[in-house]
Amino acid sequence: MAQWAQQAQHFLIKLLIQPSEIWLPTALGWLVLFGSLGLVGLLLLQRLYPFLAVNVPIQADLLVVDGWLPDYALKQVYTAFHTGAYQQIVTVGTPINRGHYLIEYKTYADVAAATLIALGIPATQIVAVPVPVAARYRTYCTAAALNQWLKAEQQAVQSIDLCTLGAHARRSRLLFRKNLAPNVSVGVISLQPLEYDSSQWWQCSAGVRVVIAELIGYLYTRLALPWMSVDSDAAMR
Repeated sequence: MAQWAQQAQHFLIKLLIQPSEIWLPTALGWLVLFGSLGLVGLLLLQRLYPFLAVNVPIQADLLVVDGWLPDYALKQVYTAFHTGAYQQIVTVGTPINRGHYLIEYKTYADVAAATLIALGIPATQIVAVPVPVAARYRTYCTAAALNQWLKAEQQAVQSIDLCTLGAHARRSRLLFRKNLAPNVSVGVISLQPLEYDSSQWWQCSAGVRVVIAELIGYLYTRLALPWMSVDSDAAMR
């Protein structure tokens, strides 16, 4: 009986397990492997921000400005406006979510427009376009609001350059193209953030938060883009 049990056990072992030869790296081999992986990782880190912060202006008719931009970025907008041959600036933005009842400006579009006027751009060349409150797909809704304004004002605009901040650029351009193409070409100007060094963003918590969040947002947008609409219910910005 014991012999039969041993034979059965031996049979099962042969059925389920077979001896094989495994090649493992030497100490030098492991060093080369991990060194290569580290080099690839560093290259990916260095290329991620430039990929997201795409900067491709097309010398458009209209300069479109995200209303939520900080003052230092609006100074860069001022420079971009005078560098190009833009006919007009359009600021776009949702209602201010704090202090709305205390100040004369009701939307971020109004605040950005007033700031640009204070910086020296003539008021006659700036239009503030309000964007309805949107809990989700806010960048998409901003692009939709601009598209509706262009149609309502019967603006003969063939191209725009969108000014936005840093790593938000690629996703913003994608969503504005979704709304405006094929009638309006969309370029993008990626303004330089001051909260972190964009060339070494991974060394600063602010840089990590922004870049990783924008990467996730861009990938999600790529997946969700076919189903996006103004009435959609998925969070973005």
